[in-house]
Amino acid sequence: MRTFQEIKDNYGFTELETETLRSLYSLVEAHADQVVSDFYQHFLQIPDAASFLSKDSLNRLRPLHRAWLLAMFRGPFDERYFQRLERIGHSHVRIGLSAHFVYVGMNLVRQNLLKIMETGVEPRLREGAIRAVEKILDLNLDVIARTYHEAELRRVFLSQKLDSALIRFAHRFTFGLNILLVVGLLGLSLGAVGLIIQDVAKIIQGNLAQGLVGAMGSVLVLWVVIELLDMEIDRLRGGAFKLQLFVGVALVAFIREILVASLSHADLPIQGVYLGGILVCGMIYWLVSRAEADKR
Repeated sequence: MRTFQEIKDNYGFTELETETLRSLYSLVEAHADQVVSDFYQHFLQIPDAASFLSKDSLNRLRPLHRAWLLAMFRGPFDERYFQRLERIGHSHVRIGLSAHFVYVGMNLVRQNLLKIMETGVEPRLREGAIRAVEKILDLNLDVIARTYHEAELRRVFLSQKLDSALIRFAHRFTFGLNILLVVGLLGLSLGAVGLIIQDVAKIIQGNLAQGLVGAMGSVLVLWVVIELLDMEIDRLRGGAFKLQLFVGVALVAFIREILVASLSHADLPIQGVYLGGILVCGMIYWLVSRAEADKR
């Protein structure tokens, strides 16, 4: 599943457009009640949709719809916003509303907002305002419709209750393992610091060659652990998995081994194996780096 940041990047949703939407907040707020009223008035005229709109449900849905509408112009457009959109999609599935009406409703909101932009925004700013509104509507439709269809597919294979329970458990279990991984990496970083201290102590005691080579290897280990820790924290925040870093770990391991081998005067064939490993890992690292750069 794509992260919200990836979705925004793919749509080219920029900080400038975020600021544009925020500048339109007061304008949209002044028309929000009318937009919501037109929305439900339209669906009350469609029998299949009107069956979901009792008086009690309308009283409950109108303020929620207004809040969703204004949130598109207030932000922040972060993971919490993404999760709220997912919940909207799941709620549509839970009540059995056809996905067709999701598209109809979004089209109706789009038409009303574009009318507001045409009449309420200065001509010189209108193009940017319309572009920002179009993108945030497309983002919302993308997330809501996607989670909607995924939830529908899950209901085909498992009961919704069991499926939701399994997904929640798997999500929490995976998150717990990731937290344990972060704690383990913190422990490894402390261990690497301890190795550096030991190597510095050897230098002070007069064992200069062994201390310097050992310190270089320990610094490489610490660098790898720091990079792994940064990647894991970034991934917990929704970042992408970086294969490049794991190839870098193998590369650093070979570099450290050849440093140790040179200190212990290991046989040339062994040092040749280490050099070959460095060459192979270096080539793989370069190829993976280029592939990941192309994806961005």
